[in-house]
Amino acid sequence: MQSIQMGEILVEQGVLTRVQVQQVLDVQRRQGRPFGDLVERLFGVDPLAVQNAWVTQYARLAGIDRLSDLNIDPDCTRLLNRRQAWQFHVLPANRDSGELMLITDEAHLVRALNFALATFVEPVYFQIADTNDLRDMMMEHYPVPQFLLDLAASR
Repeated sequence: MQSIQMGEILVEQGVLTRVQVQQVLDVQRRQGRPFGDLVERLFGVDPLAVQNAWVTQYARLAGIDRLSDLNIDPDCTRLLNRRQAWQFHVLPANRDSGELMLITDEAHLVRALNFALATFVEPVYFQIADTNDLRDMMMEHYPVPQFLLDLAASR
């Protein structure tokens, strides 16, 4: 699996320069602190920018799955009610090697992750899906009236 460094993403996004990334890496080697924590402390980078870089990093590593290729287990979809699924844009899909696969899109990854950490006691992992594919699959498993779908699409 190819490594995608957070520093490179922050450079791509114009948040840091390559020189600043190298400075952070030098401090990180000495202190052993997380990269995101150090860029916030050393250069005053907004935590939201670090969070956005993490989401981008995760999405690039996880890739975007075509949901039509996945087997959705009804026992897993019953773990959430319709409100939870739509509120957090998360679809429990199936279990793989003892872990619950949750599907979300890049825009909702942080919110879905926070929800999953507070909700599920079993190990979970996320697959990232295209937003429209996710909404279509959620409509199949957690149908809502069109006006609610339109509301979800506006968020």
